[in-house]
Amino acid sequence: MKPNLTKSVAWYGLSNILVRSISLILLPMYSNLISTKEFGNYSLLMSVFAVVSVVYQFGMYAALNKFYIEEENEEKKKIIFSSILNAIFIIGILLTAGLSIEANEISKAIFSTGDFSFLLILLFVTLVIETLNFYIIYLLKTKELPKQTVIYSLIGASGNLLLNIIFVYFLGLSIEGIILAQLLSSIVLLVFALRILKGNYIFALDSGIMKMVLRFSIPMVLANLLTVGINVADRFLINIFMGREDVGIYSFAYRIALVMNLFVVSFSSAWNPYSLNQYYSGKYKNSFGKVFTHLIAVSSLILIAASLLVGDLFDLRAFNISLFNPIYKPGVIILPFILAGYIFNGISAFYAVYPFVSNKTYHLLLADLVSFIINISLNVLLIPTIGYVGAAVATTAAFMGGALYLLLLGRNKIAIDYEHKNLSIILMGGVIVFSFGMYFNNPISDIILLAGYLLAIVKICKIELLKFKLISR
Repeated sequence: MKPNLTKSVAWYGLSNILVRSISLILLPMYSNLISTKEFGNYSLLMSVFAVVSVVYQFGMYAALNKFYIEEENEEKKKIIFSSILNAIFIIGILLTAGLSIEANEISKAIFSTGDFSFLLILLFVTLVIETLNFYIIYLLKTKELPKQTVIYSLIGASGNLLLNIIFVYFLGLSIEGIILAQLLSSIVLLVFALRILKGNYIFALDSGIMKMVLRFSIPMVLANLLTVGINVADRFLINIFMGREDVGIYSFAYRIALVMNLFVVSFSSAWNPYSLNQYYSGKYKNSFGKVFTHLIAVSSLILIAASLLVGDLFDLRAFNISLFNPIYKPGVIILPFILAGYIFNGISAFYAVYPFVSNKTYHLLLADLVSFIINISLNVLLIPTIGYVGAAVATTAAFMGGALYLLLLGRNKIAIDYEHKNLSIILMGGVIVFSFGMYFNNPISDIILLAGYLLAIVKICKIELLKFKLISR
């Protein structure tokens, strides 16, 4: 792997950790200032935001990456980028106008009241600005400028954090403050990002380019809608079968599980270029097996540590203030399931090698379709009987289904030398540590058990957890 790509992976990994950590940093404040019902309202609003954002982006970022890189003429590069950016802006304006007109009806359909129509309109306006930011900054990724990409991403994240503290903590604006902070921070970021357009943008909307872009992008829209559906459908179904308070408790615990997603996203970002590079070199069987062992070791450790220790955070108090408000503690029960779901998501990324090297990327769409069907079916079946635990089980099963599909697809195509002994130690040891930790339910015993598990991974399996060397010679 080239040195510049190695640095890119490092920069993007750092960016993922820092930017996504903002959500975790804000959780203690949200838990102490926002009721479970209000947080449920916010989660449903952001679920709408997540679904609609797929249409705003329209999957054109993949087309930008492909056609911009393939084009050698600098003026034509400008036309490609400018045509996509202008099309995205037009789509955003039209969508925002149409959705704003229907905001009252959307609010009634989800919340049984039109009271949230104004907040929905604010989110639709935010989406126009955030989508422009996304594409302008994505140009930096396409031009292989990771450092600048990270700097702009951190400007937006830092502004969002500061404005959240002002609006939610000092002004007490609750979820209105969160949405205002998101809108204003996106505007601030756009002001900074506009300087990227200098020398890269012209007023153009080339019809020939847009025909190619749309043909390439539409399958991406469908795949992304399925992915988002897997992630947010449970919120809407919990709201239907249970209530807004339960949506809030479930969504709060789901956010804590982002600690696993930080690792999975960083792994996926590094694994895609590394795996292709190794595959085409022909010397991948052994290295793929080692990477899989490392993936399972690190993710298992995160799952067990988070599952055993997060509950104790709700009991921590300083100056008569809880770190996490105990009213959200019932949601801790779903953590192991959501964390396991993210692990299977990482495993799916691991087994995505065959669809890429065979140019049969439609299998990724089929894997998402399998996950989506499992998710919706189990949510409808389980939520009415066992509540939001059923939604968490559905999430685990859905991501497991997608991972299993890709595993079975490529098992006879991509030969891997698995480290069966180490995998057995990691998995069996993990089950034992998790079971004893749940039984004793004591922070001291949890720490002792985790230390023993960590020692076994490092000493017996010879895995250096802090040296996740995906990038080899």
